[in-house]
Amino acid sequence: MQVKVALIEDDTHRIGARTMAGNGDMKAHAATYSSVTGMMKWGAVGCALVVALVIWLIH
Repeated sequence: MQVKVALIEDDTHRIGARTMAGNGDMKAHAATYSSVTGMMKWGAVGCALVVALVIWLIH
């Protein structure tokens, strides 16, 4: 069985999505991770507020 490796525009070789930071730009990946975790934090706070409001309205 032969596996084909595609040449991407930034001259990196990838097989599917199994490589992390294929272009070596860890600063961009760290910034993305930080923004995603921030959105998750504020999303959890927003959900908690909505749940509290619904419980208050039902009670």
